[in-house]
Amino acid sequence: MKFCPRCGVELDGSMDICPLCGCSEFDQPPTQEDSKTAGINRHYERLLDGYEHLTRKQKRMLFWEMSGIILFSGILVTLIINLVLSKSITWSRYSITVCLVLFANISLLSFWRHRLFLLLGGSFVTTSLLLILLDMYNQKIGWGTQLGIPLLLSFYLVIIVLTWIIRKTKQHGFNVLGYIFLSVGFLSLCIEGILSWYFKSDFRFQWSLIVFACMTAIAAILFFIHYRLNRGMDLRRFFHI
Repeated sequence: MKFCPRCGVELDGSMDICPLCGCSEFDQPPTQEDSKTAGINRHYERLLDGYEHLTRKQKRMLFWEMSGIILFSGILVTLIINLVLSKSITWSRYSITVCLVLFANISLLSFWRHRLFLLLGGSFVTTSLLLILLDMYNQKIGWGTQLGIPLLLSFYLVIIVLTWIIRKTKQHGFNVLGYIFLSVGFLSLCIEGILSWYFKSDFRFQWSLIVFACMTAIAAILFFIHYRLNRGMDLRRFFHI
């Protein structure tokens, strides 16, 4: 059995050139650096092979644990630096809050990934809490609660309704794209309405009406194509190909 002295890959007896790294110096004894590199490569190969044999649940748990270690390490480091430099918790509370919200969302994704409505609901609550805390850190309730949370709520509601409609739809095709375009149109109306109320205390719709009209027209075309295809019309004949 023969191994490449540079990368450590196993070779057939008839091979004179390594197919992985191109090394052909098999007659020369490997240097200490080559042996070290080969050992590192074999170590990573064993780690990769072990990861490939994990189940999906084990992979999700590994991702959750590694994310927790990284985020909580960041929390600890920023907290220590802030305490050493300022003798109190000041700027680090922002990074700590963001890291905790990220970890909460990663936990939701890891454990509730198949419960979409619970996942979206939990994500909305944690993200809204982040906006509220940022306002509290600035010693006032401002854009976070009056603007950020309504925008988040409209976005999550549109996603939830879109998901429910797609799940209730028996046949999936161009109609799914139609629902998505309609959702974009409704979301644009919500965004402009919330922004106009926040800045002008009045609901005014301008650009969102144009977006909604365009999205509705595109959705209507997609629904029509989906309906005609379900009635048995061939796609090539429909487009005269």
